Amino acid sequence: MENEDSQSGNAPNSAHKDRLNHRVLKSGESFGNYRVVRCLCAGLIANYYHMQHVRDLHDVTVGVFHPRSLNDERFPKRLEVLRKSLQGCKHEGIPRILEIARINDRDCIFLEAVKGRSLSQYFAKHGDPGKSGLGTEASSHILAQLLGILGYAHSMKLDHRDLDSDLIFIQEDETLTVLGVGIKATVDVELFESIVSASVSPLVSSKTPGRLSSFDVMSPEYRSGVAEDRRVDIYGAAVVGYWLLTGQKAQPGHFTPPGRLIEGLAGSWNNYFERSLVLNREDRYPSCKLALLGLKKTEHEPESERAGLIQRQIDRIPVPKSILARGNVASRVYRLSVIGVVGLTLAALMASFLQVTYTNDVEYVRHVAVMAEAGRPANLRVLVRPSVAKIEFLRFGDSFIANNGQLDLRVQTGHYTVRVSAPHHLDSTVELTIANHELTEVEVDLKPAWTDFQIISEPGASISVVDERGLEIELGVANQDGVFFLKKGIFAGTYQIIVRKKGFQEKVLDNQQVSFGEVTELQIPLVALPASLTVQTNPSGARVLINEKDLGLSPLTIEEVDPSEHYLVAVYLDGYRPLAKRIEVAAGQDMLVSFESLVPLSGELELSYSFSGVLDDEIKSLSQDVRVELDGFQYRPDSDALRQVPQGKHKIRLQHPLYASDLLEFSIKDRERKAIALSLTPKPAYIALDIPGDLNAGVRLNGTEVEIVNGQVSVPANQPVEFELQIPNHLTMVRRFEMEPTEQIDWKVEPVPIPGPTAGQSWTMPYFGLKFSWVTAGTFLMGSPMREPGRLPNEGPQGSVTFTRGFWMGTYEVTQSQYRGLMEQNPSEFGTGQHPVDSVSWKDAQYFCSLLTKFEADANRLPEGYVYRLPTEAEWEYAARAGTTGAFSFGDEADSSMGAFRGVYPPDSVRTSGADGYGTHKVGSFAPNNWGLYDVHGNVKEWTLDVYNGRLEGRDQVDPRPREEDGGRITVRGGSWEDFAVRVRSAARDSVREDLNSNSIGFRVVLAPDITE
Repeated sequence: MENEDSQSGNAPNSAHKDRLNHRVLKSGESFGNYRVVRCLCAGLIANYYHMQHVRDLHDVTVGVFHPRSLNDERFPKRLEVLRKSLQGCKHEGIPRILEIARINDRDCIFLEAVKGRSLSQYFAKHGDPGKSGLGTEASSHILAQLLGILGYAHSMKLDHRDLDSDLIFIQEDETLTVLGVGIKATVDVELFESIVSASVSPLVSSKTPGRLSSFDVMSPEYRSGVAEDRRVDIYGAAVVGYWLLTGQKAQPGHFTPPGRLIEGLAGSWNNYFERSLVLNREDRYPSCKLALLGLKKTEHEPESERAGLIQRQIDRIPVPKSILARGNVASRVYRLSVIGVVGLTLAALMASFLQVTYTNDVEYVRHVAVMAEAGRPANLRVLVRPSVAKIEFLRFGDSFIANNGQLDLRVQTGHYTVRVSAPHHLDSTVELTIANHELTEVEVDLKPAWTDFQIISEPGASISVVDERGLEIELGVANQDGVFFLKKGIFAGTYQIIVRKKGFQEKVLDNQQVSFGEVTELQIPLVALPASLTVQTNPSGARVLINEKDLGLSPLTIEEVDPSEHYLVAVYLDGYRPLAKRIEVAAGQDMLVSFESLVPLSGELELSYSFSGVLDDEIKSLSQDVRVELDGFQYRPDSDALRQVPQGKHKIRLQHPLYASDLLEFSIKDRERKAIALSLTPKPAYIALDIPGDLNAGVRLNGTEVEIVNGQVSVPANQPVEFELQIPNHLTMVRRFEMEPTEQIDWKVEPVPIPGPTAGQSWTMPYFGLKFSWVTAGTFLMGSPMREPGRLPNEGPQGSVTFTRGFWMGTYEVTQSQYRGLMEQNPSEFGTGQHPVDSVSWKDAQYFCSLLTKFEADANRLPEGYVYRLPTEAEWEYAARAGTTGAFSFGDEADSSMGAFRGVYPPDSVRTSGADGYGTHKVGSFAPNNWGLYDVHGNVKEWTLDVYNGRLEGRDQVDPRPREEDGGRITVRGGSWEDFAVRVRSAARDSVREDLNSNSIGFRVVLAPDITE
């Protein structure tokens, strides 16, 4: 590699410097305020350690990053973004970042404590790396969990991209924890390539079968300089799974199928690894969820424990929303080619790591000066106080540590500026000129950096500091004003400051800079430790209020109470007098507040009562059986319980075998005398109904609807009542009763069905109120004669029509209330209930008729062979004429006083017309025809069953069927409110589209023979 920082052939390059600094910390070694317990793993980007705090010994996992991360000013910011992303992580296999810090000039992250053994250690114990693996069960168990963790991370928009077997830990319960999730994404391309260059290692090595390095799992696209995505992790997980299953490392592009290495292995394992380890990532599993599905196929018993584990991992992975791509392709290709040439191992790199400190002997970079040694005598001797100091040749980068107060150097001739520094002392700069090889002595006496120190805190608080060596020094105690001042009593430097006081929470401030030459003033308020407060009452269950805040029921313990002199503890229990105490709570105190027996609250009832409808001479005998029911408990009227009624709300009523009072709610206060008067009324009698079958019944008493409860109806006693029993589709039954209190009568009901219509008689349909007039069988001449004024060609030719059976036709056009009652809607534009329904399509009208037919058929009221339907065109004209032959059913002249239409007839008539109204009239507003049918002329046009034809049949017909030819237009008859008299004649015909919803069109229903067959 290029030697960018060297000035001579002996100077090591910058990569070598980093390798010297990025060493593995030893067990027991101090690191800030922590002590290293053991190294968990040494990674390419960061080393991870199990550490303990030097004081409270709490465990933590610390990731120490490669020193080159210090060259990237934005690296800590990216770590902070990652920490926030991991805060929402709910997967136990991904430890969250607790803190980000810079310790000993190293970027660090503090994680949740990671336990267990690394995958390398686990494999070494349970397998035989290089020879055989863990078997299908264990390998699948680990691989499924690994894919589950990675899949979950992908759903959080995180990935790993730097897997190795030392970053995967197996817990005692066989679950996995993976270190380093999201870390690689925080390292930009230049920094990562710099780290890779400094940590050179072969791309693939089979010499260490007991572990997988970052280079062993490196994906083919990364080696080829192609931008990465999450399929890098799928490839890496497959490399781990192959290693666990076979004990061997997969070689990119030409790995041996595991079926050739393991006898009897299911072929589905070969399929899984061929799909996962394929060089072209487009052919690889696109997600961890699909990879888990592929892994699931390796199990022949789907209901096994292993299949269940794989399915659980699949279910935990949400579908990711995006795939992130990173990297500078050209830079990676260049760096990876360098790595392949150099070929040093990462383990060798870690062994060469050394740390620069003031107290250790270190190998230093040499540019103009070297340590004197045999054969090369010193020409510069530096004598220093204190005994350990650092000597730096400014502008040359050479630095040395003087131990025991002396340093002998061999320095090239020239003029130098040398800086001498030591902890807790002021730096000193010396100008030197080295002209020859004669010994030059320089004596430097550094001045101690004593400074003033002041802390303002709680009175009596003790002040301590911990220096950079981890040594805690007690400085003193704050005075009565809470001020602690130290005059020239502390070295300038960086300290951890600790303030303590009994009853208060200890306050620790890290990395506090104490500067030389100025007073360091800090205000460190302490937070009082919470006290505990227990409140007890007798009886328990009282509400406890502290400073008027309701905190719960007694007995009550409050674990965290702020110390205060102003606490008012009050207790409230329904039925008892409230009590309160004022107390003072000291910091850290456990205090008991006990209230002795609470005093009940009560008042006295003065009760009087009377019997309704009972003679005075009967009251005395009835009173012997009176009982008072108070809050569900019964007492005699002279009971002491009525003289000690608890304060509050109560319910009271009187009970008697034959009489009872209404339930009365009342409130009574402490020591109150409450007068209550109650009236006893007879208890109801009962009528037990025995109704056959599953018929539903309704009951009305004196015109008011009442409920049937368990087959019985409650009836007021001692008074006459009218009992009306209603059963759908049956005649209403009415009986009258006058019964004694609690008397019961059994009524065996024999329902009588409502009879259907009778030929020759009018008919009113039950429940819906549709009235029908009987239209007798007969013959009429359909159409209009040629001489009839206003006649149109579509009204002829005339022909004889005979009906062999009579039928019922709606006395009125269907009203809006009738339509709403059945269809639960009203599309009409004009009027309300008794106006004809308008804006109804032909199909809606037919559906209305079909519902009537079904209702009456279910009630067995339909005459045989009859249905409710629209009239045919012939039926309509026959019924409308009602035996007449003129232009109208009422004659040959008309004006708007005879129907809801406009103008007069004949058009040239001298008759005068009344005012033309806009919209429909209530049905029946005008005189009916001879058969009792209303509004056959005007109001609304009425739908018929016939498809419109421009000409009538013009021949003799018997029981004609409706026209059903295609055409899409339906015949309407009778005219409407918007038509002139000439268009509402008995023979007038019109056609409209079947889907038309017009405010001038309604319909009339007939109960007539079924002509659908």
